[in-house]
Amino acid sequence: MSIASDIQRALAEAMASEHTSYKSTKQFLKELPTRGRQVIQGPGENAGIVDLGRGWALAMRIESHNHPSFIKPYSGAATGVGGILRDIFTMGARPIAIIDSLRFGTDAKAKRLLPKVVHGISDYGNCVGVPVVGGDLYFDPTFNHNCLVNVAAFGLVRRKNIIYGRATTPGSDLIYVGARTGRDGVGGAQMASTNLEALDASTVQEADPFLEKLLLEACLELAGSGWIEGMQDMGAAGLLCSTSEVVLRGRARTKRNLGAHVLLDQVPTKAARLSPVEMLLSESQERMLIVGRREHRAQILSVFKRWDLEARVIGRVTNDGHYTIRYRDARRRLTTLPMQFAELFPDLEEDWELLPWRAEGGLPRKASREITRDIWRQYDWSVGVRTIKGPDRPGHYAIIDIPEIDKEVVIAWSSDEGRSDRSPTEGVTHAFDRCLRQLRSKNAQPLGITNCLNFGHPRDSMGAFAETTQALAKLCKKARIPIVGGNVSLYNAHGKHSIKPTPVLVMAGVRPAR
Repeated sequence: MSIASDIQRALAEAMASEHTSYKSTKQFLKELPTRGRQVIQGPGENAGIVDLGRGWALAMRIESHNHPSFIKPYSGAATGVGGILRDIFTMGARPIAIIDSLRFGTDAKAKRLLPKVVHGISDYGNCVGVPVVGGDLYFDPTFNHNCLVNVAAFGLVRRKNIIYGRATTPGSDLIYVGARTGRDGVGGAQMASTNLEALDASTVQEADPFLEKLLLEACLELAGSGWIEGMQDMGAAGLLCSTSEVVLRGRARTKRNLGAHVLLDQVPTKAARLSPVEMLLSESQERMLIVGRREHRAQILSVFKRWDLEARVIGRVTNDGHYTIRYRDARRRLTTLPMQFAELFPDLEEDWELLPWRAEGGLPRKASREITRDIWRQYDWSVGVRTIKGPDRPGHYAIIDIPEIDKEVVIAWSSDEGRSDRSPTEGVTHAFDRCLRQLRSKNAQPLGITNCLNFGHPRDSMGAFAETTQALAKLCKKARIPIVGGNVSLYNAHGKHSIKPTPVLVMAGVRPAR
């Protein structure tokens, strides 16, 4: 088999992972209602966006960093915060709030993990200057080998400055900006699609929140410039996913035969002799891809230079319909490899037996007040001076001031608390009703939900997943509250043990300022 074939196979395998393809879950997720008069952007982009009125909007997204946080708790949690913040500001929105939903086991390992995870979340959020305004923590033996670290972020954006993760014009620049690419994080997408016992710490990246702060400010400056047509963070599957996603979204929107030509020799690196596969799949942190208008290249690069960020043009949008990479082969000769989008990014679907979930006895234990106080002492929940109600007062909700339009955003969160004595339907119903009650009690109009669906191995958890999404779809349709985005985390399993179904819901609403 040729080297070119080896490269193509490795890239296709990465894009076929559960984390990037949603091959086991998309048939169920498509039943969720995602539209509404308040929805500006639903699932399919980096974050959902709902209308706040008077020209302003709220971006919202939740992600999991479960596997990385179990392997390297500090870095895994910190990079989880960094990733979710990039999902927000890549839409042109300034992050204004973070919440975290944590589930840990009861063994000695869990007791060692928790302080490091909290430290990672607090360090990253505090350094970037985004308040952690709420969250919850529960302990249960089901999470002994699979802690759950779910982080949601919210951002404020003018409607006219919203940026989408797409490329629509042949000839536009593909601009790389931020940290240099290394071997850290290679295989991260696949890591999230397998059991923990098969993993190692090299798949977890290191975080640099101060670099992220520079990226944030530079990208927000560009969002209002009119010089760029798209922006995408380099998350799962790194450069490959970001450069292909912007083109695939552009193809869907324009119906044109768009492609990408990526010059790997131009990618800034921090390790010697990276292979093409390593360069394309690395998930080194704090990197962004900008789709820049060719005529504004100099202005775009000057903005990044002023923010002391390394930026390079690494390719262009084409109209040939191919995903093409140029790289140096083993003899250091430049080689061009065109690939078909359909071969690299097949539309996969994997069916599992929908086994019924067996509810068990036992209740999770909520964190003690002492533990909770210690956590909130580490999180800066008042930075940004928007927090009206944070974790200093009880309740699974936060209130954020939006003085730009004399309104307040109310955020409510709830899972089923990991209770294993409830059926999947009962669990998600409890979570939904609790969020809705919190918003209604604060006289806030619900705008949308972002959710993180945490389940075990698909072999025994897809029945519960299907039941959960079906019940959630009915609840959302009845209440007319759309799902505007979210995340699925499968393979939270160890040996033959899968965690109990743990859907985490975060609901946002708006009300007039008090």
